[in-house]
Amino acid sequence: MVKQYTKELIQEEFLKLLEEQAFNKITIAMLTQRCEISRNTFYYHYEDIYMLVKEILKEELDRVDRAFNATASWEESLMHAASFLMSNKKAAQNLFRSIDKQDTDNYLYTICESVMSKYVENECLVKQIDAKEEDKRLITDFYRAALVGLLDKWIQEGMVESPEQVINRIGTLFDGNIERSLRISQRLD
Repeated sequence: MVKQYTKELIQEEFLKLLEEQAFNKITIAMLTQRCEISRNTFYYHYEDIYMLVKEILKEELDRVDRAFNATASWEESLMHAASFLMSNKKAAQNLFRSIDKQDTDNYLYTICESVMSKYVENECLVKQIDAKEEDKRLITDFYRAALVGLLDKWIQEGMVESPEQVINRIGTLFDGNIERSLRISQRLD
């Protein structure tokens, strides 16, 4: 219990620091002082600050997965991910501006991959569509790439638009397209 409390404290204080300054300006010394813990305590939980970031993002990915499992909606799952970014807006912007673009893209890619692959599989299962595996992969890749691009653009432009508006609009515009594509796959040789 103490171990979990300490990890949560480190994560919480790190996000607060990230609200105030760029990722590359934050040191372990600053973080440990803010948490009122020793450097050894930090290193007991994390190898370095990058591992801390990876764990925070991994935990958020797990939350997004749980949201999908509860709703089976790619829109709801992405809104959950966007709400995490919005509730930590300045921290997310500082992080996305400071760390390697490949790392931020990987985070967005992982979220969108998880959500879309589950959605495609769920559509096949629920609607009894026998789509070909390679087509399910293509459909997942297509929508994942589109969503990563839109999320990245939204973050780069300062997260001004409401994520709910954007995601719901996309959902409405493309409603039925995934099912239609899966049904076409079922008929193709």
